[in-house]
Amino acid sequence: MKKLLCAAASLGAIAFISSMALADDHSLGSDNETVTFSDLTLADGTPDDGTCAKRYGTGYKTADHPDTSSPNAQKTTNEGHDIIISSTGGTIGDGILSIENEYEIIFPNDEHKETIEVKMFATGLIGSGTASGVFSDGSCRGKVTIQSSQQ
Repeated sequence: MKKLLCAAASLGAIAFISSMALADDHSLGSDNETVTFSDLTLADGTPDDGTCAKRYGTGYKTADHPDTSSPNAQKTTNEGHDIIISSTGGTIGDGILSIENEYEIIFPNDEHKETIEVKMFATGLIGSGTASGVFSDGSCRGKVTIQSSQQ
């Protein structure tokens, strides 16, 4: 159950990213989310040179990927991102959850369709429909908020 719960936080999810329902039944990955990014900087903390804004903008909405033949959990976004949830982790207990996910994202404006590895850490209150945290892809970092579409 933890793997299903944590697999959903996407960013991306990242949005990226996360796919997450944060509903009272504690299931994640059962619906689509709105992922919002803020405080984007380069990974070393210097101001964004445009790379991060081009990749993440202010956010997007996730949906199940149309290719259901893949063995990995996949999402897509209204902007055209392809997202593979490559690693999930986290904990659930005492009314809170924490999510530690890694994603492989292909950004819609990338001519070469190169995957970018993104790490995301977020926490939330079970049943609130929202989780927030931080993310980094090695080049960009920032804050992320995931809102369940069922809220």
